Amino acid sequence: MRVLILGWEFPPAKTGGLGTHCYELVKNLGRKGIGVLLFIPKKSGDARRNLQNVEIVEVGSLSSNPYNPTGSTTFEQGYGWSFFDEVRAFNEECVAVASTRQFDIIHCHDWMTIPAGQELKKRTGKPLVFTIHSTEYDRTANLYPFRSIIDVEKKGIDEADLVITVSSNMKEQLMERYEADENKVAVIYNGVDYLRFPGITEKGHRNIVLFLGRLTNQKGPDFFLHAAAKVLEKESNVLFVVAGQGEKLPELIGEAISLGIIDHVVFTGYLSDEELLRAYEMADVYVMPSVAEPFGITALEAIASGTPTIVSKNAGVSERIKHCFKVDYWDTWDIANKIVCILRYHVLGECMRRNSLEELKGLGWDRVAQQTIEAYRRA
Repeated sequence: MRVLILGWEFPPAKTGGLGTHCYELVKNLGRKGIGVLLFIPKKSGDARRNLQNVEIVEVGSLSSNPYNPTGSTTFEQGYGWSFFDEVRAFNEECVAVASTRQFDIIHCHDWMTIPAGQELKKRTGKPLVFTIHSTEYDRTANLYPFRSIIDVEKKGIDEADLVITVSSNMKEQLMERYEADENKVAVIYNGVDYLRFPGITEKGHRNIVLFLGRLTNQKGPDFFLHAAAKVLEKESNVLFVVAGQGEKLPELIGEAISLGIIDHVVFTGYLSDEELLRAYEMADVYVMPSVAEPFGITALEAIASGTPTIVSKNAGVSERIKHCFKVDYWDTWDIANKIVCILRYHVLGECMRRNSLEELKGLGWDRVAQQTIEAYRRA
């Protein structure tokens, strides 16, 4: 079997879970003998290569990213007209290049690639699989979804032979908001390469609480800061690390100042893979207070690093991990209470670490690849 995968992010050019998923999926598909033809936009930095049975084709060029907008743009959520032009050009070039290649199935990831997948399906008659990592409603935290993107997602869902999503909660959303056919939506949870992470190591109990993600409304960093202020009322010797980049950074810095906690907050900006590993390892608690989180790979990475984890109840990862604290993202009192509990009671943290780490044994990327192969055969 040879699969054409139309992706959007690929290391080192990645801003979150989409790039991690794409890299781990194609790597593990190749290891299982599946031929992969991966099309991605050409960005700064060479894509990771030398993957078994994987051919990477960088198509066109790209200067902007809907998942990590920077600067002021035409639209509040970070989209600009030039970005839509780039997406259109990328899809057109994908169709032109792919028309000269051989493959058995087409696999698109998120709305930025589905127009090319639809056109190639029409031209070749090959089955089309559409993985939805997040919807426009998720990315905008349900505040200002862009109608034209919702329409692209809806058309892609309708025309795909099989839709893959990353949690049961996301499947329900696709059925309710996009009228997706329940019988053609498969749930394949994300995974983690837990061998990359240190697992259980001796924590220094530095009282470090970590947030890691894009600084957008979707990820809830403002709720993290408000919970931090409440924690500091009870525990004065705590450092809160906000790792990541995004358009809300200036606003969040101002919020930390107005809350009177700026001396206890570090904004790191972008972290390299090596720095990421160090951040997870140093943290005593990891908090993911996302307003909308289809899955949440970072929670698995924190657990793999031996860090007790607090996640939003609506996160897809909460469907698979039992030994973490689950909270309503808006309930900053509850978030603060659970942070204090973990910091004060080391036995509790140790119990969470050991039991959640045990749960990761069934969540490797090898499983994701095998389930995806079964989805290809079904399609």
